[in-house]
Amino acid sequence: MGRTCLVHLASGVGNVVLATPLLVALDDLGYTVDVCLDADYAQTADLLRPWSVVRAVHTDGIAAAARRARCDLIVPAVPPFYWTRFAPAYRGGGGAAVSGCEIAARPPDRLFAAGEQAYYLAFAQALGYPADARPVPCLPIAPVAGETRAGLETVVIAPGCKTGTMAAKRWPHFAALAGRFDDVVLVGTGDDLRHHDGTPMRFPPHVRSFVDALTLRETAELMAAAGVVVANDSGLAHVAAASGTPTVMLFGPTDHVCLGPLPPNAVVLRTDLPCAPCWTRAPLAACVARVDCLQGLGVDVVERATKALLGESMCAQ
Repeated sequence: MGRTCLVHLASGVGNVVLATPLLVALDDLGYTVDVCLDADYAQTADLLRPWSVVRAVHTDGIAAAARRARCDLIVPAVPPFYWTRFAPAYRGGGGAAVSGCEIAARPPDRLFAAGEQAYYLAFAQALGYPADARPVPCLPIAPVAGETRAGLETVVIAPGCKTGTMAAKRWPHFAALAGRFDDVVLVGTGDDLRHHDGTPMRFPPHVRSFVDALTLRETAELMAAAGVVVANDSGLAHVAAASGTPTVMLFGPTDHVCLGPLPPNAVVLRTDLPCAPCWTRAPLAACVARVDCLQGLGVDVVERATKALLGESMCAQ
């Protein structure tokens, strides 16, 4: 009989998606995998259900999840920037420590900064997973039967990302891009329709909006039916790519290399400025918050990449 492990994941939607290679690796090793999910967005759990790789997803904390899962091993795959919040539960005297489970050692924090997926996979490699095996992020998401909101000619635009300083990751030319295509759908939340400076995005009248109208799972299923998704460095971009949809990811002040290898259906676009990416050094200092790296990423460039992926989608039909 195989062993059961409980994988503790946390943080944003994108971080959870980038951790899915760990779940695949543990399944390949013969583990029965449960997930304890402390996500920034509660609906993130629905992206992992149902999935043959994951037996159950628990959202009521690591101590309760450890008791319910009756696991042999806990894998504390929480990103380093969230670890201080959860570390007390792993210390003697309470929480997961009283469950009697073995707790896997955490890799060095510096590995996360160098390669997020490598950090997650390091847990599996310590258990015997081959070092040269590199599963890419994936999700059990597919178009629903009878989907009519999007098809292989549809361009889905996900213009948002997290708020606050993170809004600097928003490409400012989405409305102009939407004008270049006939079948365009918007997804996300109402806040996603604002630029970095807070001004509203104004989309052409032919654009169909499902903003604030869908759950996260429903949004993922809609994107899975589309010909291509265009998005910032955001959770929805990673969801689309991990679902197998051709995805154009637009990066500016943040780095894409440190995320690790993205699915082959994802295309990364960015400008080649000497100050970019600046996020981990001096965020937006060189351009005085103008976000020149995204301002200079032209609509023509993104349009060409989008049309190329649309053509591939149509040929694969």
